[in-house]
Amino acid sequence: MRDWKRVLLPAVCAALLLGLLLPAFGAAGGVYLMAVNDTVVETTAENMPRTVGGVLYVPYTMLSNQVNGFSLGVSALYSTTRRTVLITDNQRGIIFDLQNNTAEDINGVPVAVRAMVRNAMVFLPIDWLCQYFGTISCTRTRTPYGTLIRITNSAAILGDQEFANAAGSQLADNLRRYLESGGPDDGVNPLPSEETEASDAPSGAELFLALRSGPAAEDCARLIEGQGRRALFLFTPEELAQDSTLARRIAGAGHTIGLALTETDPERCLAEAERGRELLAAAVRYNALVVSAPGLDGAERAALEKKGYVIWSATVRGEAAASGFALAQSLNTRRVNYVEIACDAGSTAFLNSALRAMEEENCRIYQATAPALS
Repeated sequence: MRDWKRVLLPAVCAALLLGLLLPAFGAAGGVYLMAVNDTVVETTAENMPRTVGGVLYVPYTMLSNQVNGFSLGVSALYSTTRRTVLITDNQRGIIFDLQNNTAEDINGVPVAVRAMVRNAMVFLPIDWLCQYFGTISCTRTRTPYGTLIRITNSAAILGDQEFANAAGSQLADNLRRYLESGGPDDGVNPLPSEETEASDAPSGAELFLALRSGPAAEDCARLIEGQGRRALFLFTPEELAQDSTLARRIAGAGHTIGLALTETDPERCLAEAERGRELLAAAVRYNALVVSAPGLDGAERAALEKKGYVIWSATVRGEAAASGFALAQSLNTRRVNYVEIACDAGSTAFLNSALRAMEEENCRIYQATAPALS
């Protein structure tokens, strides 16, 4: 760690100096920067990550040890002859067929995710892949130069914010080269100068959306899918034990499946989580990592986190709002919101109005996967 500090300390100073010389560009300027573990990846107009329907797509080269020499334990292998991309950890794998726009695991079982091709570059749904393999993570960190998309495994040395601070000068240079090369398509603003003012960040709030399973869960899922989005659906183990058909359908559509835990005792809650995970694994072939445990306090949730679970904690609840519009208006634009809505009878209309209001307010809705929430 001492060697890292000696190497990166000048970079920190340079980043601070650049911060004084350049007005804040803002993470919402439209630019995604990239890093793998403790290495900054060059951003170009061709490989810049994209968010489509709330799903983050990154270039396959971020996982390619053939192209960039990255060693994450999960690698991407691109076949120009077959027009496929294989993502594998040498035990499991997902094959994206670009020609037929399909995807399946290495045993031939179809999966409900797709790759995206843009400007001859293949982009992959990184949060889904992180959850599938479980050994890599993808985080977003706001910097003065754009949003830093960082993929890491256990070999990463620096924390996300520590790395972003240390690599500030590299990120600034990366942004400048991107813009000078004609990068700003998709509404990316130019770097501020003496003649131009820094662009303001969009006023809309950022949020993750979760829905508690209920009578209207199927209709809510179809409503969200109709807008090209995906959400977190929370099922109790009892609901899964009674009938897992709905969970199977929702997971197959690409939504995140989580467990709604009801126990208030930490040991019983952990046992409840393990039972729910076993039910999902057996009936849906899905590894549940996200759990809601409102009956436990922060310290008591530590046992769940030690077992690899990621805790979902709602900051905005649908039942507290008079209408979907009122819910959208209540969102905090200064921090990420964690919105939870119950799929009760009549909640489809509430959700529909909330989604419409969020769109009008320029809100950004992200899929609540385990890597995104951790």
